[in-house]
Amino acid sequence: MVNANCKSVYNSLSRFQRARISDPIRLGYVRLLDAAPIIIAESLGMFLQEGLNVKLSREVGWATIRDKLVFGELDVVQALCPMPYVMQMGINVKKTKVITGMVLNSNGNAITLSNHLRKDGVTSGTSLRKLIKKKNSARKLVFGVVSLFSSHHFSLCRWLENHGINPHRDVIISVLPPDQMVRNMKSGNIDGFCVGEPWNSLAVENEIGWCPTTSSEISKGYPEKVLATTERFNSYRADEYIKLIQVLLEACKYCDCRENHSEIINILSRPEYLNFNKEILSKSFSSKFNKGFGKHSSGSIIKFSGANLNSPDFKSALQIYKDLVHCVPNLINDSVSPAMIPTIFSETIYYQATSLTVN
Repeated sequence: MVNANCKSVYNSLSRFQRARISDPIRLGYVRLLDAAPIIIAESLGMFLQEGLNVKLSREVGWATIRDKLVFGELDVVQALCPMPYVMQMGINVKKTKVITGMVLNSNGNAITLSNHLRKDGVTSGTSLRKLIKKKNSARKLVFGVVSLFSSHHFSLCRWLENHGINPHRDVIISVLPPDQMVRNMKSGNIDGFCVGEPWNSLAVENEIGWCPTTSSEISKGYPEKVLATTERFNSYRADEYIKLIQVLLEACKYCDCRENHSEIINILSRPEYLNFNKEILSKSFSSKFNKGFGKHSSGSIIKFSGANLNSPDFKSALQIYKDLVHCVPNLINDSVSPAMIPTIFSETIYYQATSLTVN
């Protein structure tokens, strides 16, 4: 679906410029706040202005994103930061060489606990541990994450461990798509979750849950989503992938500018994009994220641009690799080793896109 802005941009192009627009690049995303740069670039006609014919495809969850990328139904995707490793290793999917030349954002997630736990006296990680130890043989608490191979899972594990809770023994961690978290907590199927915005804000606003912490408070600056593609696609459309990164770098800057947030919220709220209440989305963009019960974060929950945030640098990529090893035991196989990281998280592609040279 091409909106009015895109049509206006397309109509303003000369016949020659229109002829240069390539075959469609099928770009998949999930209904989350951190898809904002992709949505903004499409809505404002930024892709068309650079001669890119991008067709967005909103997907229900990360398994769908993964499978469609493997089988060529999508060319490029918004992906969980560990996904290139997992797909390269062929975990729950056909082995596929996947690369990324760009980080789309850092942080953007929060841990949300049910109000039922609040009634049981849980007000922090420390009191959660006391409740878990007191229950002993009673039902284990269940926490939702979008994937075991995600920063959400890593953040949840780190937060639980920091409070003396063993995530592999003391609780049950269940995988659910982002848009099923709130309804499952409301129905009592899960006791908490770690998910991206705006789902945490929805739970808080509807008085279903509250947030003891955010991902930026657990691991500030941690890479969240990446722009992933297959080596197959990049081998014959490398110039377009680089151009895609260039456009999205500008879109990330646009999304990080507070003066643009009102317009961004209006766009994201549309049915064809996030289809979310504007008031909820505005809480996601707030400089003081509402955790519920009168508590707020000390700053924005998400960052799209700034410093070296968008670079798929080796230090960040290695940390993601280590977290995979730690949070999902017995996962790593010979398909990926630390020595291979630069071929998967490619600073070379990023530097080409930013017209820099590799040292």
